[in-house]
Amino acid sequence: MSVPRQTLSKNERLKSYKRIRILFAQGQKMRVQSFLIYFQFQPHLSDAPELAHLQMGVTVGTRYFKKAVDRNLIKRRIREAYRKNNAEVKRVLVKHKLDMDVFFVYTHAEVLPYNQLESSMQKALQLLTDKINHFSISNA
Repeated sequence: MSVPRQTLSKNERLKSYKRIRILFAQGQKMRVQSFLIYFQFQPHLSDAPELAHLQMGVTVGTRYFKKAVDRNLIKRRIREAYRKNNAEVKRVLVKHKLDMDVFFVYTHAEVLPYNQLESSMQKALQLLTDKINHFSISNA
């Protein structure tokens, strides 16, 4: 049995300014430990499996981290934790034929070690999986 690759490819990153604006304006949000998470579901329209079902973005504000080096370090850690733990969310999205945009806003006032960020990310992704299941049940 092959293990799915843990990657974060270019088509899995949310970079469209228009889609990010729509996500912040119309999407749902929740707070999980050191993250504020914006997310939005839409039906998957394409039959092509190579198209991403899940696109993500990350931001760390300059309010608490004036130096770009600190912001970039936190963003790298968040993307790595996401990359290692997003397989279950992707599986559930494919199962329910949904697409999801998700944006992580780091809200903690200090640089957390990677293991704490990863545990926060695991909890956030588990809650997102639950939201996907609830969404697909309520729209069935």
